[in-house]
Order: sequence, then structure tokens, then C-alpha cells
Amino acid sequence: MSPKRPTEKQKLAAKLEEQTDMLSDVEGAETPAEPESEPEAAPELESELESTLEPDQEPESDPEPEPEPEPEPEPESEPELEPEPEPEFEPASVERVRDDAPELQAPLAGERLVRAKELVQDGRIDEAISLYRDILASNPANLKARNNLGVLYDEMGQPELAIEQFEVAERLAPENVEVLTNFGSARTAMAQYDRAEELLRRALRLAPENTAVRASIGKLHFRRGVYAQAELDLRWVCEQDDTHGPAFYYWGEALNCLDRFDEALEVMERAAVLQPNNPKAFYTLGHLYDRKHRGEEAMAMYRRARELTGG
Repeated sequence: MSPKRPTEKQKLAAKLEEQTDMLSDVEGAETPAEPESEPEAAPELESELESTLEPDQEPESDPEPEPEPEPEPEPESEPELEPEPEPEFEPASVERVRDDAPELQAPLAGERLVRAKELVQDGRIDEAISLYRDILASNPANLKARNNLGVLYDEMGQPELAIEQFEVAERLAPENVEVLTNFGSARTAMAQYDRAEELLRRALRLAPENTAVRASIGKLHFRRGVYAQAELDLRWVCEQDDTHGPAFYYWGEALNCLDRFDEALEVMERAAVLQPNNPKAFYTLGHLYDRKHRGEEAMAMYRRARELTGG
């Protein structure tokens, strides 16, 4: 049996809190004001027309200069052109973009997203999932709801449902580091290692110093049996973040598989502190204590592992 769900609520809430806000507010574009140079051009044209017409006209006849006022209608025609571009520009370039942009649709569900996180913190996971699904029913392009719903499914041991959400999220944001990392982790859980590595390598290129990305790559290497590489990756993560429970756990397991038992014991003890509800950490600790002939401590670890699994 798996650990009781309420004991995992802090873990789920913390992971959702770690997710970066992936929907940035888009500033509304303002239509630049029309240049006021055209009205000034009319008097210049008049003066040029006057200067060109006067030499051409014969001084003999006075009535001929009368056509000079004919350029005067030009200022009247120019103001007629000014208002025409304005109504055509503003609705097309500003309003349509605002209506279609997923980034601007997300704030409409902001209150419900906050409520969903509160439900996770309270351990009401089923209600949180239902709320995320309601948000997506009204706004399928809400990236945060997609990502968080996928994270919940993955943490609940349902990676196939998580993958469904992350596939859509990746199409919405193909260069989002959090989405790529979560998607790669779900692929790893499904033993789809090649696809997982492709996603995680993309995330690593975008954020080479991201501890979540490096931890996921280390876990992938461990699952593939490449323990030496996993140990290097996870050691780096733990050196950067000494509170990263999953990294310490898989680092300890990698050291154990490499027969580096003393190091594994030290690392796994730290993992048990950071993940007090992880039965696997306590079971491995029991095994490591047995190797060092510390029977009473080993029995205590095995007993704790059984309690966490309901055994």
C-alpha cells in the first residue's frame, strides 16, 4: 500500500508553489499618434505652387492668377484622410490580439487558481483536480492550470494522465523550462527514457543552472542504471540546494548501487530528514545499517518503512 494521501499534501503544495508563474501580463500596445506633418505640408505646397505659377503667368492678364486659390481644397482633402486610418488600425492591431492571447485569458481564472492551491494545501486533492479541470473547460489555453494539474497527477502516481496535460502545455509554451522538466519527469516515470531525455535536454539548454532540471536528469540516469552519471548530477544538485529531498534520496540510492556504502548512509540519513514520509528512504537506511552490523537501528528503520506503507 502507498502512504496515506494526507501525509503528502505539504509535498504537493510545495511543488506547486515552486512552479514559476508562466503567464506574464502582456502590456497593451498603444497605437502611435498620427504625425502632424501633413497639415503643415499644405501651406508649403501652396507656396511652391504660387512660386511656380507666378513665373509662368504672363503679367499681361490679371484674371489668370485667380486659379491660385485652387490648391486651397487640398487642406480640406487631407483632413479627410486623417480619420480614415485611425478606426482601421486600432481595432485590428490591439483588440484582436488581446482577445486571442492566452496570457490575457489566464487572469480571468486567477481567483480559482488560488483556490485550487488552497485545496491542495488542505489535502483536498480531488477537489483541486476538479477545479483545475473546470478552469480548463472554460479556458483550455490556461498554461498554469495545465501544468499544475499535470503535477498533481504525476505526484499521485498517475503519470499517464500527467502526460496528457503536459503534452498540451508544451504546445502552448514549447520553451517553458518548468513544463519541459515536468513533462520529462512524467516520461521518466513511464519508462519512456528516450523521450524523457529529449525533453530534459531541451530544458537544460534553456536553463543550465536550474537545480530542478539537473535533479530530473539525475533521476533519469538512475532509472536507466547509469549510476555513476546519476551520482555526479545529483551531487551537484545537493551542493547547490541542501534541502532538495528527492535529490538526496536518489543520490543516496546511486551511491548504494555503486557500493559506496558509508557515503550512501550519510546521504540517506539526510534524505530521511528531508522526506520523513518516504518509506523507501527508511528501508534503504535499514539495509545500510544492516551492512554496518547496527541491528537495532536497522530494525527501527524497517519498522518505520512498514508504518509508512501501512504494513
